[in-house]
Amino acid sequence: MILDTMRSNKRSILTPVDPVLIPDVKSYWATHFYSVLKCIDSHKNLMYSPRRFNEYPVWTLGLLRGNLPFNFFEHIENYLKNWGAQYFFASFFNQKLGGHIIIELLERLEDLYGVCFSKNLDTFSFYVSGNDSSLSDKLSDRFTEVFPFKDLDGAVNNLIAYSDLCLIVENSFDGSSVAIFGEVEGSYGNKFRTESYWGKKQEFCVFGIGVVDGNQKQVYFEESHHNGIDRVHLLFEKSHFLIRDFLKVLDCFRWLLMNGPNRAYPSTDEEFDFFSDYMRANWGAPIEQIFQFLEKFIDGGELVGYNSGDIQIITDLQAT
Repeated sequence: MILDTMRSNKRSILTPVDPVLIPDVKSYWATHFYSVLKCIDSHKNLMYSPRRFNEYPVWTLGLLRGNLPFNFFEHIENYLKNWGAQYFFASFFNQKLGGHIIIELLERLEDLYGVCFSKNLDTFSFYVSGNDSSLSDKLSDRFTEVFPFKDLDGAVNNLIAYSDLCLIVENSFDGSSVAIFGEVEGSYGNKFRTESYWGKKQEFCVFGIGVVDGNQKQVYFEESHHNGIDRVHLLFEKSHFLIRDFLKVLDCFRWLLMNGPNRAYPSTDEEFDFFSDYMRANWGAPIEQIFQFLEKFIDGGELVGYNSGDIQIITDLQAT
């Protein structure tokens, strides 16, 4: 059973979440570097992309710099800020450190829709969706139902194609699973607050994760009701360290791809420098080798949304 007994315990409209703690700094920075490179490798709509190289899917940072205009990164950096957030949030929340936030997201959806997910659903994982990413291929094979529980009329493929993230909550014993779809706005999270934005979206997209203006370094939930659809939004202020650090890694790649591997990126963070220097030292290494290196640091390699799916994050959804 996907649902248990009904309940309704509506929360306040805006509530800050508990602080995000970083127990392993190397894992943290590896996640940022990994996410940027995954976006460059997997996103189909970038103006300049290794996907257009004859050598793809085999490519290197050196090949990227040598085959494209000198300032190509400046033309795609703003897109990476926005689209790259899909890859970062999927990777970050597939690790234990973000589990408490996702449990609250699920609780809020339960409260809004007056339902209670079965306690037998004991694992969750994020996947990048959208027809603009190769990572959404065969996503429909990973779940058995879609929340909210209404007739999709065979439109599952459209839902996958026109969403950004898919949160799959699963029973690890019998394989039953429910997919919850949402949107990501890495630069323009304020759009979530407008009727016009959601009027263009699938009614089954019931959550949003976005970056909004603000200098208080806050992360908080908001709830909205547009066109008859209840939704939960997880919002990060641009001043929050997660967002500032993601932009720092983007700036590092811009520096390296403009200056080449012989000039180190100016930084005073030892753990950050470890990965920045690795990029320089492995300028000619196949990108798959770099991915495998970074995965070794990311919370034990727990990247559910990116690998074959053999590793799962066990989260106590019954704790609520």
